[in-house]
Amino acid sequence: MPDSAENVVAVVVEEAMSVREELGGTVTEAVEGARGGLSAIAAGGACGLLAALTAHAALQERLARAWSPEVAAGALTLAYATGASALFRYGRVRLRRAREASREALEVSREAVARTAEELARG
Repeated sequence: MPDSAENVVAVVVEEAMSVREELGGTVTEAVEGARGGLSAIAAGGACGLLAALTAHAALQERLARAWSPEVAAGALTLAYATGASALFRYGRVRLRRAREASREALEVSREAVARTAEELARG
């Protein structure tokens, strides 16, 4: 193989290894962030459903002894909505971080391709 071809292969291999190292952590962060965000949203939904199925009727009955049934129902609704909202916001933040990590991985890839193209152009 001519020296110039060997140099091109060496540059391409070196850049590929560099990109691989740079992307490793970024891709892992993106996947973990997406997984964590989706899990939090699912957990929020499951928590809301379980709370409604297991405790709502008994708690509303107890509260209705001290307050009117309408006020008791409103207090429970507010408590459930607050918990669901907090979990949803947490999940949304995690998903946003995952999206940012994906964008970062794409930018690193673009930069690596540009560096490789420049190296190849220089010969």
